[in-house]
Amino acid sequence: MSQAIQHMPTSPSESTFELATIQRLQALGYRYLHGSEIDRSLHTVVLEGSLRVYLRRRYAHLPAAAIEQAIQIISAPEGATLDRRNMAFQHLLREGVTLRYEADSGEERHEHLYFLDFERPGQNEFLVVNQLTVQGGAPGQAGNTRRPDVVIYVNGLPLVVFELKNPWDEYADVAGAHNQIGHYTVDIPQLFNFNAFCVVSDGNTTLHGMHSAGFEWFAPWKSIDGETVEANTTGSMKTLIEGLFPKDRLLDYVRNYIVHEVVNDRITKKGAKYHQY
Repeated sequence: MSQAIQHMPTSPSESTFELATIQRLQALGYRYLHGSEIDRSLHTVVLEGSLRVYLRRRYAHLPAAAIEQAIQIISAPEGATLDRRNMAFQHLLREGVTLRYEADSGEERHEHLYFLDFERPGQNEFLVVNQLTVQGGAPGQAGNTRRPDVVIYVNGLPLVVFELKNPWDEYADVAGAHNQIGHYTVDIPQLFNFNAFCVVSDGNTTLHGMHSAGFEWFAPWKSIDGETVEANTTGSMKTLIEGLFPKDRLLDYVRNYIVHEVVNDRITKKGAKYHQY
């Protein structure tokens, strides 16, 4: 059962908007945890315990060492830059990985393993976390500490980051939320090794886009059912969550509608808009 939302505000604020967003995700079957409830190193963004539970359940015939090998591979995508690590992670997420392991008989065997169950959405754990404290820098070093508003985890992997601004503050806007994402990629880049896409909103305008994209490439999600365009042309959080975040749709989007294009060694990450989905 989902946890009760902590620190419910009594007057309109950014927290009010944040918690309303969480409740919309809970209505779709996402489990909720406050960041302070998660036992982890502040440098670590993958919830290895959740990932381990999923892998052990789906691949119960594999020895523990093979499961740990898989966790190590997905938790440390290869690449000298954030863009390359993100591309490597996206490939692993979509294509899976082939493991070599030794059976009890001593025979060497191979198993192709997936970190998400795309065919059976209900077999995955969908978790919404708010106020997750993340510390940059190498483990053991005191790097910058940041706290994204909302992070969506699937099987312990942090796939989506929400950055929200107070709808009741005339000086806070969606461009500021996008700017904050840019600061996060510098200060806590490890979170974005695993990022599929981001959501930014000031309550009036809600947009989605890639962590590496300029603000002009962020766009609203304007349809819930994929056929009817909602009247609010700037998009709303309700439309985006109900249109993109049902479990089967989110998995489909992550698997089939995000690409990395490489031209002259430059990586450009792109995601479909609502009319392309």
